[in-house]
Amino acid sequence: MSFELFENIELKNLKTLYQIIEKNFKYLDSVKLQYSRHSAYLQETLNFLVDANLISITDNYIKISDQTDTSIENKIFNNIAKNLKYALGLKEYLDNFINVNGKYKFRPDALYNNLTSDLRNFLISSNKITYENEEYIIIDNKLLDLFKNKEFSPEQLQKILENKSKIGFEAEKLVVKYETEKIKSLNQGLEIDYVALRDVSAGYDIKSYEADGINYKEIFIEVKAVSKSNYKFHLSVQENQTANKFLDRYYLYLLPVDHSNPEKFDYDKLLRINNVNKSIFQNKKDWIIEEDGFVISKKK
Repeated sequence: MSFELFENIELKNLKTLYQIIEKNFKYLDSVKLQYSRHSAYLQETLNFLVDANLISITDNYIKISDQTDTSIENKIFNNIAKNLKYALGLKEYLDNFINVNGKYKFRPDALYNNLTSDLRNFLISSNKITYENEEYIIIDNKLLDLFKNKEFSPEQLQKILENKSKIGFEAEKLVVKYETEKIKSLNQGLEIDYVALRDVSAGYDIKSYEADGINYKEIFIEVKAVSKSNYKFHLSVQENQTANKFLDRYYLYLLPVDHSNPEKFDYDKLLRINNVNKSIFQNKKDWIIEEDGFVISKKK
């Protein structure tokens, strides 16, 4: 289970953004301006509220989806509890806590603590858990009421995986659209090959072209839907091998997710990277490479 859904998410930021919208800042541009004056991680915070069905955005207009008469904090956690992909991660994490003399405590090993750091930090920032004597302790037992007794069927888990795959597919389709426009402007006879539709083992998603002097050369594109703040992505062993095979002709297209955009992505912030070994693995100044060697994020 991925806990990265909570990356750069803090309750105070969610509340700030929600309150700005409540105070009749209904248009996206003005909301972004008001929020950015004092708070960080705008895109992740906005994406979270949309994804958790707390707000909706249509044609630059923001509407509050949850009209229940309760606090913003309760709305946030109640909606998270209803959302499969968020609730599953929370339940999995909370299942580790054991009742010790009336307090629910958990002492994770270093690997699991690192793996779950995004969710853990969110819960700490929300004053739901605290850290004492090398243990995490639940300080708001309402959290257990919301999540600990939930059950998830194999069908529900499959739905989560399908939705995760869907965002990647939509990112690929958008790149195909823009690459098609690009190569037609180069040469009307060139055509995109959307390889991922027929071969998921190729190590890339799309074969396209770019100008090479007066000629054109094939390029091989792997698309990743990423967070705008750090462009974090997972590079598979096969993708890395393919990147080393094609070198400067292999491109990573890191496409930031943006739920406020009708296309669901911010194509203006697309990061194109070729020669992965040189540009990333040999570039520790700009990139963080985690212990397994293939989970990579951009330094801030």
